[in-house]
Amino acid sequence: MDNKIYFRRAGILLAFPLAYVYARLILVGPLNGWQFSAALTAVSLIFILVSELVRCGRKEFISKNTGETVFWYVMMVLSAITAPFGPSELLSAFAVHLCAVYSVLVSNDILLGGRTGGFIPADLIHGFYVKSFAGFPNFITDWSAFKKEGEKKHNPAAILLAVGFIILMSIFFIISLSFISSIDEDIAASFENFWNFIARYFNNVELDKIIASFVLAIPVCFYLYGLMSRSAKSDGAREKRIGANMASGLERGRKVPCVITCISAGFFVALYIFFFIKRTAYFMGGFTGELPEGKLVAYFAREGFFELVGIMAVNMCVYLTIYLFEKRNNAGKTTLPGRILVTLLMSESIIFAVIAMSKLWLYFSIYGYTPKRMLAMWGTLALGFAALMSILTVNRGKSHFRLGVFFTAVSYIGVSILSWILGSV
Repeated sequence: MDNKIYFRRAGILLAFPLAYVYARLILVGPLNGWQFSAALTAVSLIFILVSELVRCGRKEFISKNTGETVFWYVMMVLSAITAPFGPSELLSAFAVHLCAVYSVLVSNDILLGGRTGGFIPADLIHGFYVKSFAGFPNFITDWSAFKKEGEKKHNPAAILLAVGFIILMSIFFIISLSFISSIDEDIAASFENFWNFIARYFNNVELDKIIASFVLAIPVCFYLYGLMSRSAKSDGAREKRIGANMASGLERGRKVPCVITCISAGFFVALYIFFFIKRTAYFMGGFTGELPEGKLVAYFAREGFFELVGIMAVNMCVYLTIYLFEKRNNAGKTTLPGRILVTLLMSESIIFAVIAMSKLWLYFSIYGYTPKRMLAMWGTLALGFAALMSILTVNRGKSHFRLGVFFTAVSYIGVSILSWILGSV
């Protein structure tokens, strides 16, 4: 028998336990600290095991996992482990989900762009919705792995009759046992103790949550197994074709003349230059620690921080709009005026990031660590790094989105570990 059949059987047998553990994690109630981390880590490890079993059992040509697959597996587990002391448990749980779905796509080599890159949002949508829901029937059809070669198909009527027979015999056995119990006191006492034990057990384990977890685990099982199985059965050709069509569509959509994009970007650049000149002395207080007269530290540190982060986010949207719609030169690159203005715009974003970090650091140094402050620091750092990658992308004509994604994932784990260190001091 082909060894792959054992992987198929193991994958489908473990799919429902995985879904049940996940459902229990959701319904068991709020878990704090290491309880939440342990439960989330267990779900992550079981997910990796089931994903690999399904991949090895369903993939036509099994290949060793690439370094990128291992990277996303490690990020998923680390996000689960560091969840209780990271900046946000909810964000860590969301990161686990993102890594789980993306790791399935990467391990089966079915990314739209052929690799991690600018299509990652589309890849995640493809995994979360297309592969998962389209693969719902796979949990039923893949049970054919348990059918032996040459074995005839079972008659449904015969199966129902067999089940009915077992139920009837069980009822008869219980009736007979009750008659015997009424005659023999020792058997009656043992029978009563048995049912009391069963009653106490279900009372202690909260039967309602067990039943609710079981019911919730059914659609979760179909969803998770559908994602894994449908991804493993794909050779990636369709995804690469879709990715090529999307890239071609982006190229055809770049019709806005450079004059219009440059004038638009120029307004933003000029606005920020005026703003820097007018407010330089005020914002330098974050670096020097010298506050304007009449300003409290808490007020000064918070004033304008979220607005600065919002401006950085707007600038990133401006850059992406230019990247998507500006007409390219004959070499297929952003025109020179466009590159200059985008470089200035993203450089201003980096300055905004530095100013925001200085204000946050001033607040942090005086009032100490909190998860929200650490989360704000990470978000500012991520936006600043994205601005730097945008400068490299527009000037080199090569996307650095992949590096940005890796940095975001690794930096979040780093911030979570730092949060644990600062929280324990």
